[in-house]
Amino acid sequence: MNKIIDLPFNKRKRQLNKQQNRDSIILASRQVFTEKGLDNSNVREIVSIAGLGSGTFYNYFDDKVDVFLVIVNRLINDFSNFIIPEINKANTFDELVEIAFKSWFNWISNESENYVFFKNNKKYILDLKWLMKNSKEYKNFNKKLLDVAINMSKSIQFPQNDISLMVTSVIAVSVNLGDELLERPDMSPSEVSAFATKLFLKGL
Repeated sequence: MNKIIDLPFNKRKRQLNKQQNRDSIILASRQVFTEKGLDNSNVREIVSIAGLGSGTFYNYFDDKVDVFLVIVNRLINDFSNFIIPEINKANTFDELVEIAFKSWFNWISNESENYVFFKNNKKYILDLKWLMKNSKEYKNFNKKLLDVAINMSKSIQFPQNDISLMVTSVIAVSVNLGDELLERPDMSPSEVSAFATKLFLKGL
């Protein structure tokens, strides 16, 4: 049952306006953070682009970090929904690692807006400690990856190592090489994926 539809017209209109205001702030924030990064942005710029009054922002969010986390959580959720089905296609451990790296590097590179957003906010998005402390979706994603790896280990031969450490290592390699990819125009996602896969599976 839709809670908004079941409300009287005036209350329904108010609820829709609130939702529209919140969505406008998120959309404007995404634009500002993409162009300037979190540290170089301010609430005044956000509400100006959203076409709202200055005080309206604080009806929905405590500060710019609060709305930044909403955007980051959505991105993590989108990536989680993208990569989990991909890695489930793996038939060997080597394929699992290769797909995981390829999916990540292609994802941050192929969407131009995502690429710039990640590049200008990598101080936060690529800081795993910050994500673990602040992002509920990152914690969920981490758990999903671990669960997938554990389930796959029942049918695929995994190296005799701690699975949690392996998952953490894949994430760490992805993050650090992703940082390089975002900074170096001479590197392609396929090159970085191949390097990461070789590094993880065989060493240099």
